Amino acid sequence: MTRDPTITIIGAGVIGLAVAWELSKKFEDVFVLEKKKTFGQETSSRNSEVIHGGMYYPSGSLKAKLCVEGRHLLYELCKKQMIPHNRMGKLIVATEKEEINVLENLFKLGEANGVEGLRMLDRKELKVLEPNVEGLAALYSPETGILDTHCLMQYFYDHAKSNGAIVAFNSEVTGIEKTFDAYSISVRNGRDLTALGTDMVINCAGLDSDTVAEMAGMGVDKLNYRLRYCKGQYFRVNSSKSRLINRLVYPVPKPKSGGLGIHATLDLAGSMRLGPDDEYLDNRNKDYSVKDAKKGDFYASARKFMPFLEEEDLIPDTAGIRPKLQGNGVDFRDFVIEDETGHGFAGFINLIGIESPGFTCSLAIGQMVRKLIKNGTVPAQL
Repeated sequence: MTRDPTITIIGAGVIGLAVAWELSKKFEDVFVLEKKKTFGQETSSRNSEVIHGGMYYPSGSLKAKLCVEGRHLLYELCKKQMIPHNRMGKLIVATEKEEINVLENLFKLGEANGVEGLRMLDRKELKVLEPNVEGLAALYSPETGILDTHCLMQYFYDHAKSNGAIVAFNSEVTGIEKTFDAYSISVRNGRDLTALGTDMVINCAGLDSDTVAEMAGMGVDKLNYRLRYCKGQYFRVNSSKSRLINRLVYPVPKPKSGGLGIHATLDLAGSMRLGPDDEYLDNRNKDYSVKDAKKGDFYASARKFMPFLEEEDLIPDTAGIRPKLQGNGVDFRDFVIEDETGHGFAGFINLIGIESPGFTCSLAIGQMVRKLIKNGTVPAQL
């Protein structure tokens, strides 16, 4: 007689919650361990809240494939469940002649990735859409949008629990031991130390996902799973200027940078933020401070395509940290979503380096993990 495996998900950010919801539809014994007092307290609550189109990532990569798939699933879910969102569209603006070729290459890449509705705009067409934005040309992505990230995570959390999943907060994983055909997870809850036996481990620990893999005995450096922390700061724009754009406005991305450049995003209330920048942190320091001294850099960058801004319009807002697999100045690295059976860890699935466009990909990632389990990663159960 077979039985469903016990499945333990480490991490209750958006990815862990999406995986929990997806797996709880099929499996009865799904557990989620989260070291913070509630869900989504790190990367998942410190981002631009953008539903990405999918034109930035190499064709065939997980980021490209899961972004396009996830975007469709996300809009469908948001519409059906009335999760606040706005498919407002996005402009990537070239302010120098040399950037126009980059835009054209992004357009071709986006089309190859299956991103719908992309259009190249000349200066006149740009001005029709955004009269207050300055540029020589732009790439228009009508499928890009924004959403309420907390509401989405709340939905995943509530429905995973209603399906029978158990979510334990204030539960920090301190060790993982592989047994014959299962795992023993050491968990600290306040002063209490307990051990949890489980057939499967799904590592969705975000900024600590490489550490969790290392706890289980994996050679993180040999597997090239070591993370680098890349901080991104945000500045909020004076409310009197927020209504001067109607869409997300991005610069042309720089090669091998840590992000997509300092861009302008609107939230669902119409407030504008600039950011994030990219700053690699030493010693994996979780530094969420916003330095007022950065204001001049943000102003200089954004004013190239939004000349209506003044430096005094900017107010320090918040910061987030990206869990990057590539170091500073290093080229593209894809998500790691890996069944580790081949490395001697049957029943262990790693999700490492899930940065942007991770939020957009969340539903598609959940489905991918379910398929990995269906295709035989679960150890044989008696």
